[in-house]
Amino acid sequence: MRHLQSFKYVKTITEAGSIRGAAENLAISPSALNRHIQTLEQDLGIQIFDRLTQGVRLSVEGELFFRYAQRQLAGFEKLQSQINDIKGLRTGRVRIGMSADLGQKFIHSQIAAYQTDHPQVSFSLKIIEQEGLDQAFEFNQIDLALFYQPNLSRNIQVIHAIETPIHAALPVGAPVRDPQALRLHELIDHPVILPAQSTELRRKLDGACEKNGFELRSVLECPDPLPHLSATMQSRIAFCLPFIEDWEDFQLRGYKLVPMSSRELLTGYVNIVASTHNLMSVAAQKFVEQLVVCLEERNL
Repeated sequence: MRHLQSFKYVKTITEAGSIRGAAENLAISPSALNRHIQTLEQDLGIQIFDRLTQGVRLSVEGELFFRYAQRQLAGFEKLQSQINDIKGLRTGRVRIGMSADLGQKFIHSQIAAYQTDHPQVSFSLKIIEQEGLDQAFEFNQIDLALFYQPNLSRNIQVIHAIETPIHAALPVGAPVRDPQALRLHELIDHPVILPAQSTELRRKLDGACEKNGFELRSVLECPDPLPHLSATMQSRIAFCLPFIEDWEDFQLRGYKLVPMSSRELLTGYVNIVASTHNLMSVAAQKFVEQLVVCLEERNL
């Protein structure tokens, strides 16, 4: 297992940006870690890291080795998960990425349901911007992502997609001309909470407003409008991509969800995506299967 230790060391140094920082994370001395890397470089006949005034960075050869190391670590993790699965233990770790324009209650309910049956599986949840999704998969930082309209590349594959209309959260008593197709111009004079600028939902809203030649009166920009709707005594309008779990929360806060007109804001899809080349652990595969079944049942 010596090679796996070397792979882990290279990965930790790359993420920390320095040998000293990585040594602290690994609970070993910087000198011992540096000697290990120097020995590895001599064995390989390459220089993995360029030593800088402050910290280190991967060399050209080091980039290739780092990607190889990531694949080996992911493969070993999958092997361990499969062995434990055979033993009936279903252990492992599932790393999930998520776009900021999606409410988190759904994914948390899915994690809780999974851990009820498999309490030894741990999870991590990371909010990722559109531009960072490809890199998160390339550097093996996540196993899967729940993402609204992701920019796909050769590193990303779609496992499942579900059509998800954009909704506006309006005060319960607010009049609506068409309860099945709210138009943006109806909201011009109202204070609105806009999604974060880095999200695809925000890009769609900004694009539609620009096309129609007006701006919405923003009072707040944030990923999740629910905490603000709970805190403020003022009437607000917010935009969301609701899962079933979200409807009750909005209702409890005195809001109703009205679908936006698909003529102005084309219906998009929430996607479950994964890497095309990184191996997914058994625990992650089983969790994806659970997500797909749950989304399909709700879409019937």
